[in-house]
Amino acid sequence: MGKNMLQKLNRLRGTIRDRVTRLNKSSESYEPPTTPEVSEIILNQKLQNVLELKAQMKKLLADYLDLLESTNLEEPLEVIYNMEEEIEDLQVKFKILLTKYCKAPNADNVPMTVHKPKLKIPDLPLPEFTDKYEEYESFKTQFMSIIGNNESLNDNQKCCYLKASLKGDAKLIESTQDTFQSLLSALDARYQNKRAVIDTQEGSSY
Repeated sequence: MGKNMLQKLNRLRGTIRDRVTRLNKSSESYEPPTTPEVSEIILNQKLQNVLELKAQMKKLLADYLDLLESTNLEEPLEVIYNMEEEIEDLQVKFKILLTKYCKAPNADNVPMTVHKPKLKIPDLPLPEFTDKYEEYESFKTQFMSIIGNNESLNDNQKCCYLKASLKGDAKLIESTQDTFQSLLSALDARYQNKRAVIDTQEGSSY
């Protein structure tokens, strides 16, 4: 009975060993996905797997110890203690990956360069502006909500998106020296002046 039980426990130990090896490889070759949110889901799942292995090892150790009376367990126990240490190390590895690639409670401890390359523009169509002064305010509101106030974009990127949004005569305002703020200010000035001129013309027609 003791021998059969020992073989069964050894097989289970082999299964756990395979899972430990796979999780180890997974932690060492981890490639973060596009967003911290997805990374958090994946890494938390891996961490959950590690905790399950930890519980299995605890039970396996207890089952081995039950066989102490009838079997020499020096070698299997040594292997189990080593595996337990490996699982502890795995737990630490995945916690470190979580801290590195996911949103930490204290953002000051996380280098911004970790997140910036992973964040992308929302999958929304860019608003377009074709020089109709009465549509400018609506265009600017939409553009600022999608691009202008997006903290993951720098001013150069915002400037490129703004230029891409301008169509027709509105494109004539662009210059090679533009920054995001200077181009936005030039647009503001042009369409406020245009509105003022049209308001004056309409006023004088009464």
